[in-house]
Amino acid sequence: MSIQDKAVVIVGAGIAGLKAASRLYECGVKSCVVLEARNRIGGRLHTVEGYQGRKYDLGASWHHDTLRNNLFLEEAQLPPSENGPRFVFDDDQAILIDQDRGRVDMDPEMNLEILEEELSSYTDHEFHQKLGVADCSFYEMVMRYLFERRQFLTDDQIQYLPQVARFLELWHGVDWTILSAKDTYFGHIGRNAMVLNYDSVVARIASSFPSDWIKLTTEVHSIKRDGKVFVSTRNGEQFRCDHVIITIPQSVLSLSLKEGEPKELGRIAFEPPLRMPITKAFEKMHYGCLGKVIFEFEECQWSKERSRITTLANSNRDFVRKLRTINDFPQLLESLNEADRGKEQLEPWDHPHVFINLAKVTGVPSLVMLIQEPLTQFIETLGDKNIVFKFFESVLNKVMLTLGSGPVVNGMDKEIISTAGSPILRNIIVTNWSREPYSLGAYTACHPGDDPIDMVTALTAGQDDRIRFAGEHTIMDGAGCAYGAWESGKREADYVLANTSI
Repeated sequence: MSIQDKAVVIVGAGIAGLKAASRLYECGVKSCVVLEARNRIGGRLHTVEGYQGRKYDLGASWHHDTLRNNLFLEEAQLPPSENGPRFVFDDDQAILIDQDRGRVDMDPEMNLEILEEELSSYTDHEFHQKLGVADCSFYEMVMRYLFERRQFLTDDQIQYLPQVARFLELWHGVDWTILSAKDTYFGHIGRNAMVLNYDSVVARIASSFPSDWIKLTTEVHSIKRDGKVFVSTRNGEQFRCDHVIITIPQSVLSLSLKEGEPKELGRIAFEPPLRMPITKAFEKMHYGCLGKVIFEFEECQWSKERSRITTLANSNRDFVRKLRTINDFPQLLESLNEADRGKEQLEPWDHPHVFINLAKVTGVPSLVMLIQEPLTQFIETLGDKNIVFKFFESVLNKVMLTLGSGPVVNGMDKEIISTAGSPILRNIIVTNWSREPYSLGAYTACHPGDDPIDMVTALTAGQDDRIRFAGEHTIMDGAGCAYGAWESGKREADYVLANTSI
């Protein structure tokens, strides 16, 4: 097969790749191809249809940091859509639900929300007001706070506060035992706006350059620098170009470090191999696995009081007793870890869950539940919707009871027309990010001791002046966010424009 000459090859048609192509075309580039391994564009922005044509975003769902988010500001300046609003601000104080106690939010005896703010300040002071403090897991940081402040806390506060703080697992997509304490808390610059839906954003950007630039189901096999850059695909095509912009996720890019191993889906062989700064950066950066489970109901039978509901992981008084009586912190950690050892089976109440009450936000009678590693990987392997429902049934029923409804009735495979005060479940949608070979997770996340700056610095510098990288993992402002990926695509397109005669 003959070699095809292009000015620029873009690997990946996620929002970073699409924005790069859009910017290049806007500035006069006419010879470009966007190679996408999937059979669709959008990458980890993926809108699907469910029961009665309802639409949901399985990947990114929000415009974050709306005071400085240029993608959001661009969307906000567009004329009104015939399909309704493009986004809705949905920030809200969460309803907090414990399995045994019920609602614990806004409790004047516990003041958990105030204590959670103090925990945030405590963590910030440890890492940003002191010098040389070693990173640890968020779990250990929470335990340290409880240990040092226990004389000022009630037994109820000691029992429930750590479970309230675990909602942060659903920001990062990882369990608190492997989440960096140093990088757990972060402040949003402005409110968050739920996108309705991201498919319109993806389509708008893709429509700003020629549609024949995009080649779907075209996986890149290798990238070789030999004067120009040669990009080879799994189906045998070869492109010779002046510049290549690689926008695949960090999790997939990490496969390129496996020299000499059998070819894996998504793995790109680099010749020469990735530079040492890039290789070393992978030792100090990881990625999370945020998943979603969407519960679709016939109609809303529950309260629309709040848009957020958080169910807390189980806790007990034995935990409080240990916090009160063990006076050596390392010994306390060992005792707590000993109690957790031997647990092999995942249980729904072992983890916190965050529910988005779409009935409140958009009027759609559905709940979107966010889940984290390792629960995400487990749920995404189940396959059968009825098994997923049975796993979460007790959690769902507790939520419904707390919101003034009867227990959920499974109507996915049954002709149930109506019930007395109980919501009829019509469908469940589960993400597949952990199993999808071109994603392998959700987005970047920090484990204890990680430093995202090394990764961002290495990838921003590129493999060389012709092989460049974009994506949420290559930028500090907006890391882990759709707008960060969008900004990085623009950044790399501008780099190509500044360093070429095309």
